[in-house]
Amino acid sequence: MDPSSGSKAGNRPAHKRTSVRVVAGLDAVLSAEDVGPVKSGSPPLDPDISLDAALAGIIGACLDHFVANWPALRCGNDVESVHQMRVALRRLRACLSFARRRFPACAALDAGAARARAVATALGDARDWDVFRENIDSGPRDRLSGEPSFYALLDTVELRRARAYESARALIAAPATRQFALDLRQAAARRVWREPNGDADCPPSGAPGSARVFAARTLDKLHRRAEKKCAGLADLAPEQRHEARIALKKLRYAAEFFQTLFDNAAGAKAYLRTLAKIQECLGADNDLATANRLIGAIVAGDDGKTALAAGFLRGWQAHAQEERLAVNKKNERIVKKLEPFWR
Repeated sequence: MDPSSGSKAGNRPAHKRTSVRVVAGLDAVLSAEDVGPVKSGSPPLDPDISLDAALAGIIGACLDHFVANWPALRCGNDVESVHQMRVALRRLRACLSFARRRFPACAALDAGAARARAVATALGDARDWDVFRENIDSGPRDRLSGEPSFYALLDTVELRRARAYESARALIAAPATRQFALDLRQAAARRVWREPNGDADCPPSGAPGSARVFAARTLDKLHRRAEKKCAGLADLAPEQRHEARIALKKLRYAAEFFQTLFDNAAGAKAYLRTLAKIQECLGADNDLATANRLIGAIVAGDDGKTALAAGFLRGWQAHAQEERLAVNKKNERIVKKLEPFWR
């Protein structure tokens, strides 16, 4: 080996050495075979960690979760891999949203958030058809097993679901998606939000700021917002309940990210468990609304072949929605009684 080559590598700026490691790590994950879906995980943050190090760790963990599920989707129509990628992107967007409030002039964070939203939206079509099919199989399927229009409807569902997965695989294989993951990981590794004027060749300044202080303020704000959005939950319009669900998601993700910064593990566990249950209930509400939208899309293009089955499914959805009113009244009371573990 040319002695000068090692010297040149050792003299590279830190951010350029990081770039090489990031590319190599991503390529290793993408070349994996027979890899199943991977669930989320958050880095255990030390109570004394700086805000910069905490943000970099959280962003990195979210990207790890996102990228780790690519091979499962590439090798087949894996329902869980699409779900996990969307969870990873929601968690990433939640982190970027409060990072951008702290560092509002950071173009890299803005670009990462915009791309994460676009990718999540594109993957949403496959997930919507998955959930719709699952809900049919677990609910009204037995009542419609002898109805010809039901099988015409199922054929359409599977056709649209297959097309959605083709689009999802194409999205993940696109160079722009790979570049998004690389750019954001490199930005986090460099603490780009500290770089004057976004100059990549200028080393970042110091890393002032306590992650614990920032976390407490962020959680307070998100907690208050969730309480406000959940007021009168049972009487809200579907769009408003969806907003309440989003507020609870952001709160839950932040609580998951920051829980180890506070000396109240039991309180954090109870808080997160309660949020997860309420979020699941509101997710079922959202699935019903999505199902009605998908039924409308099917009926609009089938010349009446699925009309009877579609009408039955709409009635089934409406009945299920009525049953959720009492559940949402209970959930509103539960939200009001949540005890913040960080105070």
